[in-house]
Amino acid sequence: MRSWGASRWIAVAAIAVLAVVVGALAFAAYQRANPEPTPAEPGPVPSFDLGVQTQTPTPTAPAAVPVALDAQRYLSVGGEQWWRATAGACNGPAPVVERSPDGGQTWVDVTPTYRGIAQVQSLDAFSAQDAEMVAALAGCETQALRTYTNGEFWESYPDVLAASRYVNPTDAATVVLPSGPVAAPCAQASGLRASGDTVAVLCDGRAWNRADTQWLQLAPENAIALTLDGSDVIVAHTAPDCAGVAVSRATPESSPPVACAEGVDAAVPTAIDLAGSDLYLWSADSLVTVPIP
Repeated sequence: MRSWGASRWIAVAAIAVLAVVVGALAFAAYQRANPEPTPAEPGPVPSFDLGVQTQTPTPTAPAAVPVALDAQRYLSVGGEQWWRATAGACNGPAPVVERSPDGGQTWVDVTPTYRGIAQVQSLDAFSAQDAEMVAALAGCETQALRTYTNGEFWESYPDVLAASRYVNPTDAATVVLPSGPVAAPCAQASGLRASGDTVAVLCDGRAWNRADTQWLQLAPENAIALTLDGSDVIVAHTAPDCAGVAVSRATPESSPPVACAEGVDAAVPTAIDLAGSDLYLWSADSLVTVPIP
């Protein structure tokens, strides 16, 4: 009985050892068949735009800086003599009228102070040597003055005044035409130029052309000066692709710039005039020439 009991325990122990060995072999086989994955490098975090697309902002033109009426400028390129003036104001700063005998290199003061000139409304060369202007004299009375003596003397010509176009010196919301006064497109019209049947004026940073009995707004924004080429209105203005002053032949529909006066300060009073295919810009103390098609 004692011998049988010992044999029994030996058998049980052998079975237990065999079970452990079988378990170990089974685990090793499972590990070989199913190895642990190698830790992966962290991937990029997914991004989502939720349908929103980022766009580069479209560049915009600098806004035109309003210029006081008394600081407005006039430029008229003649043949042998060129003319320019600052507007001045009745009961304010006096105007200055100048003449250049050498194509704008030097200027001579020819302001008719002896006539009590108070404000200039227009200035034009009407021959190679002679000029005329509409000006307000003492008491802001409007007269048309002409010079045939290189600006030394200016005489009043009522018939010239009757045929002139100009902004009323006492009411900048009114444009005076030979047919009578008409309302300007805004309360502070300036820079008026007239030639033949064409009359153009600046109002609130836009150029306007009078057609028949209506004012037509021209396309360029941020206008700072204008002149005429026959019936075409030439507008100086700011533009996003011009680091200075852009120049356009203006129409009501569209007016892409045809030239750019690089480096010209668009924030100071400016006057322009055309002679042949050259546009002249009087800005600050400089006279800049820009060829235009």
